[in-house]
Amino acid sequence: MAKVLLIDDDAMLLKLYSEILSKDGISVLTANDAKKGFDLAAAEAPDLILLDIMMPEVDGTKVHESLSRNEKTKGIPIVFLTALVKEEEVEAGGGKIGGLNYISKSTPKGKFVAKVKEILSGSR
Repeated sequence: MAKVLLIDDDAMLLKLYSEILSKDGISVLTANDAKKGFDLAAAEAPDLILLDIMMPEVDGTKVHESLSRNEKTKGIPIVFLTALVKEEEVEAGGGKIGGLNYISKSTPKGKFVAKVKEILSGSR
């Protein structure tokens, strides 16, 4: 079973995305701040990390940098899950903006799950 780590400071979104992914047979870990997310990633080695950009204290770009440099986590695919860009913008860039993977929080549930599964199938 694939394992996804969601890192977002919004508890309601963590719950929503956890339920959506769990219904599709994906194991979900959640963290509501950068430190918890980093610690969970290092301890659990998820197959994918979905990372919010705008978080208090440490933003997602800094978490991405730290995860990418750490020996235990540098091979884990990271996708920014953000409201900063619209679904159309992400699709226009083929799922990437500035060379980094993105999923917009405005993406409909079905497309969201399909995109996560697509990324997971490529990471194995």
